[in-house]
Amino acid sequence: MHTLREWLFHKIWVLFIGFFLLGGISPSRAQPLQEVIVTIEGYTFQTTQMPLQLDTETIIYIQNKDTVRHDFGTDMFLNTLTHVESNGVVTYGKGLEGVYLDPGQEASIHLMLKHSGRFQFQCSIHKEMKGEILLLIVDAV
Repeated sequence: MHTLREWLFHKIWVLFIGFFLLGGISPSRAQPLQEVIVTIEGYTFQTTQMPLQLDTETIIYIQNKDTVRHDFGTDMFLNTLTHVESNGVVTYGKGLEGVYLDPGQEASIHLMLKHSGRFQFQCSIHKEMKGEILLLIVDAV
C-alpha cells in the first residue's frame, strides 16, 4: 500500500509531465503564426491567405506544380530578416530577393512583416506571372 507521500509525489509527477507535454498552462504565451499558401500551376500564382497582422511570424509556403522552373521574387524580403527552407537547406538574411523552384519543388519562407501594404511578387523567368499578398490594418469599430 502506498503512503500519502508516495501518492502525492505520483500525482505531482503526472501533472508535471502533462504540463510539459501540453506546452504550459497559458495559451496567451503561445506565439501566433500566420500562413500564406502560394501554388504555382498553369503559369499562374494561386494565393490563399488568412487575414495577416503586423509583427507576427509569417510563413509563405510555395509549391511549383508546373513542369518548368519558376521564381518567386518580391521586394517584401528586402531589409527584412527572412529565412527560406527547401529540401533540407536553410538560407537566411536581409538581402534575399526571391527563390527559384524547380518542377515539383516546395519552399517555405519565414519572416516578420513590419508594415502594411500590397506586397507584389512575380516570376523573373516568366514576367507575365504576377501576384500579391495583402497586409491591411483594420481599425476596430
